[in-house]
Amino acid sequence: MSVRATPVGIAAGIAPRIALAAAGVAALAARPVGAPAAWIALAVGAAALAWPVVAGPVRPLPWATATIVGSAAFVAVRFSMPGLRLAGGDATVAIAVVVAVAEEAFFRRFLYDLAARRGAAMAVAVPAVLFALIHVPLYGAWVLPLDLAAGLLLGWQRWVAGHWSSPAATHALANLLAYWR
Repeated sequence: MSVRATPVGIAAGIAPRIALAAAGVAALAARPVGAPAAWIALAVGAAALAWPVVAGPVRPLPWATATIVGSAAFVAVRFSMPGLRLAGGDATVAIAVVVAVAEEAFFRRFLYDLAARRGAAMAVAVPAVLFALIHVPLYGAWVLPLDLAAGLLLGWQRWVAGHWSSPAATHALANLLAYWR
C-alpha cells in the first residue's frame, strides 16, 4: 500500500485559505439585510484582498472584451425583467456598488485562485455555486438560478480577463442596474 505524501508547506498554506473560504461563505450567507450586511461583505472582501493570489497583469483587450460582453448580458437581463428592481436611495445604491466589489474580491479573486488549483472549470464553477447560495438567505430560493448564471458569467469574465477587476466592474454595474428606475 502506498501513501501519497503532501508537502507540509502546501498543506499548511492551504488550510488557512480553506478556513477563510468557509468563514467568508458562512458570514455572507448569514448576513442580515441592511447596513450590517454591507459591513460583513466589506470585512470578507478585505480579508480576501489580504491574501496573495496567482494573477497575471490585466490584459487590456481580453479585459475589455469580457467586461463589455458581461455588462451587456446584465443590461439585457435587467431590462427584459423589470420586476427585478430593488428599492433604495442614493446611499443604498452606493453601498451596493461597494459590496459588489467586495464580493468579487472574495469570489473571483480569492476563491477563484483557491479553486484554480483544480483547473479552470473548477475555478469558474465553485465560486459561482457559492455566490448563488449566499444570496438565497437575502432574496429567497427563486434567485438561485439567476445568481448561478450571474456567478458563472462573472467567473467566465475572470477567466478570460485574467483579473478579478473585470467581474468587479460588471457586478458593480449589475448592482447599479438593480436600482435603476
